[in-house]
Amino acid sequence: MKIDTTFGTKTRWLIVDDDAGVLMLLSAFVARLTNDDIACFSSPHEAVIAVAEAPDKYQYVITDLEMPGLDGIQLCRRLRAISPRIKVLLATGSRLLTRAEAAQNGFCGLLPKPFSMENIKNVLSAAGLDNAARPDYSRVLTPA
Repeated sequence: MKIDTTFGTKTRWLIVDDDAGVLMLLSAFVARLTNDDIACFSSPHEAVIAVAEAPDKYQYVITDLEMPGLDGIQLCRRLRAISPRIKVLLATGSRLLTRAEAAQNGFCGLLPKPFSMENIKNVLSAAGLDNAARPDYSRVLTPA
């Protein structure tokens, strides 16, 4: 399943989770917090294909840890091999991975499940993925 939601900005998120309910909830929360463009995939393999087809299209990724066929760590490695500047945030309900271990595996942050809007907001801010941490290119400076 692929869901593509466009909100009119150039920043693109890729959200990957094999649970459709989690995918919809997480994408709704991120859309509300960032007002960015979001593409959602329930298949990590489809997410890899999407990034391979357009390596500079996506700036941020949120992925589940445990998915069939390709786990979140493997997905992170593949995505960063294709697009080294992409920032990947790991979302998991598992306590098996610490923040330090997540960082060692290439993740910019760890988002524990279950989610809340406040929890996601705090994690995005701490990882520097919220709008406040990004430059504002919406204003055009004109010479005086």
